[in-house]
Amino acid sequence: MTTEATVPQSSAPGSGLAGLDAYRVAIEFYRQLRQALRGRRGHVVDQVHRAAESIVLNVAEAYPAVGADRARRFRIAGNEAGECHAALDLMQIRGELGGAVLGTLRTLLDRERAMLWRLGRR
Repeated sequence: MTTEATVPQSSAPGSGLAGLDAYRVAIEFYRQLRQALRGRRGHVVDQVHRAAESIVLNVAEAYPAVGADRARRFRIAGNEAGECHAALDLMQIRGELGGAVLGTLRTLLDRERAMLWRLGRR
């Protein structure tokens, strides 16, 4: 697995929302998470999927916004990223996720959380 973020094929890097690194990393985290949890079920799995989707959607909502509203939406996305972090911890404790896959997900999520923290403070 790679930790380099990729954008959906319909988006051109460097333009619009696809040019926002926080969006590209959120998409890649979601893609990697779906792959890692394919076929798994349960409350935590469902919740982490919803939280990861919420990161992507809140970043997309924040992109055209301005001022305090923009920062608030990035903070909401950051809160969802924190929820994903906790879900990864739970799945690791349960023995449901580990090794390189978990490392890749944590790397992407840490990068995303750092960007969202900064974007939410503007």
